[in-house]
Amino acid sequence: DVRVGEHTSFDRITFEFDGKIPGYEVRYVEPPIAYDPRGDTMEIAGSAFIVVRMEPAAGYDPNTGTPTYLGPLELKPGLPEILEAERVGDFEAVLNWALGLSAEADFRVITLEDPPRLVIDVAHP
Repeated sequence: DVRVGEHTSFDRITFEFDGKIPGYEVRYVEPPIAYDPRGDTMEIAGSAFIVVRMEPAAGYDPNTGTPTYLGPLELKPGLPEILEAERVGDFEAVLNWALGLSAEADFRVITLEDPPRLVIDVAHP
C-alpha cells in the first residue's frame, strides 16, 4: 500500500510491504524524471524532486504477474510539501516512486515493523 498524509510540521509518505522491507535509496534528483526502464519523461508537479528506489520490490507477484498493489499509481494530495507522488518504475524487482515537492526540504527515512513499512517524512518549508 502507499499512503500520504499531513502532520503538524511535515508531510509523510508510507510504503507498506508484504514480507520484509526491501533495500532502499531515497535522494533528491534533478528533472526531468524518467520512467524506468523506458526512459519516458514524467510530468510531476513540484519544484524539487525525491526518488525512492526499493529493491527487491514490485507492485505485482513476480511468479504470476498478478498485481499486489491495487492503489493509484499517481497521488496528488496537494499537501504543504508533497504535491504529488507517482510510480516511475516497476521493472525487474526494482520499484521507483518520485515525490514532487513544493520546495527542497529536509527529510528523514524510518522503517517500521508489523506491518513492514518504509516511511519518508518531508519537513514543511
